[in-house]
Amino acid sequence: MRNAAVLVGLVLFSVSAALRAGEPPVAPKLVAKPDAFQTLVNPNCSHCIDEAKRRSKELRDDDRVLVWTRGKYDGGAIPIRFFLNTYRVISDSYGTFVYDPDAGYARGFPASYDYRFHGWRNGVMVMKHKDGTLFSCLSGIAFDGPRKGEKLEFWPTVEANWGWYVKHYPGGVAYHMYDKYVPVEVPAKPNEDSLKSRGKADPRYPPEQMVLGIDRKDKPVAFPLAMLECLGPFAVGNENSDPKSPVVVLWQSSIRSAAAYLPTAAKHKPPTKLGVEGEIEATKTGLEIVADGKSADAPFLDTKTGSRFDICGRCTEGELKGYTLVPVPAVMCKWFAWAAEFPNTAIYGK
Repeated sequence: MRNAAVLVGLVLFSVSAALRAGEPPVAPKLVAKPDAFQTLVNPNCSHCIDEAKRRSKELRDDDRVLVWTRGKYDGGAIPIRFFLNTYRVISDSYGTFVYDPDAGYARGFPASYDYRFHGWRNGVMVMKHKDGTLFSCLSGIAFDGPRKGEKLEFWPTVEANWGWYVKHYPGGVAYHMYDKYVPVEVPAKPNEDSLKSRGKADPRYPPEQMVLGIDRKDKPVAFPLAMLECLGPFAVGNENSDPKSPVVVLWQSSIRSAAAYLPTAAKHKPPTKLGVEGEIEATKTGLEIVADGKSADAPFLDTKTGSRFDICGRCTEGELKGYTLVPVPAVMCKWFAWAAEFPNTAIYGK
């Protein structure tokens, strides 16, 4: 409760102050290098418990994974070293997944076979749809081509560790880890083409520092991860700049993961298709979620119903067992990238 109170007491920069802090806008530079990384399209699927056995000598508990948290089989996990370090875009029936180590993020968009890696803009990866439209891999906004101005819906994802995910979701989807998928480390230095595409950094925060960027229509907010880290192994923050749409931020330090949700839980029918959620059967609004630290598996407690949730937003015990928190578009990334894509962003706590 004390941790939550500390965060609630912090205030946001106003949008107007955010705009005053920046320099006059400069047209972003696009560096097109479509051959720099191959895109992986519709790879064969398996289950995490099987792949954990198949590659037990190579997969590490601390391997970072991109987790999609909704849909059939309770979602799935992609080991970054084995897939996304090599294929920066995966265009698949479960989702379109992207990884941009230079800008510090991995995230998902709706399922499609039609996206390919294209290059960088604003220091942020770009992907190209088969119709010629260019999309930011961070914001999902189309900035050129026949669908310019369109914004992709988000597909809920979080980053976590392989060991944690397999323990909690052994039946989750994984890609079949054929021998050709070998572990590849990210280069120690930033990609030169990514650097070339960067503009002047927003001076309000160190450019390489990590934030949880929350995409709230006309009121985007950046949560510095350093703020969450200082609050202990688990933390809950409440972002209430828009009283009509409050956001709850969950933090788990053991897997270095942050996620954002509405204080609302929903119960869905089992999905019948890949890459979608089932129809909503019931909802529970007005949850009051705290991090009480009494359960490492489900450390986030709704004090009204006694229900416990994990970082993926799933209720595992209590009155709302079987419900999931309603996710908000959010992604962990470096400040320079978030500020470049969302120049009107506020910074929580400053």
